[in-house]
Amino acid sequence: MERNKEVRVGLSKPYTSYVGASKEILRETGNVELHGLGEATANAVRAGEMLCSLGYATLEKFETLSVSEPDRSGVSRSRAKVIIKLAKAQGFEKVYNDFKISRTNNKE
Repeated sequence: MERNKEVRVGLSKPYTSYVGASKEILRETGNVELHGLGEATANAVRAGEMLCSLGYATLEKFETLSVSEPDRSGVSRSRAKVIIKLAKAQGFEKVYNDFKISRTNNKE
């Protein structure tokens, strides 16, 4: 079974935790999608920007949507959604391995 390439970004965790999960998916599959809904769109954008700026990924597509869903009272509300599609960068393996080495050295 192929691994799910979608990371559902929320507000309960810092954006860096989504960076770590995305790196592992990129390593295994070569592509990842960050999905953020409502206020979580900021975390999705920050995670995607960090992956690109550190050399792990390249931006393939950036989609914004408006999603309607009912609130607790049943009234339909419109919320913003972002989908960020990333591909593994050419220098991914070097950056990934350099980070693992630096983490190992910091633990000693």
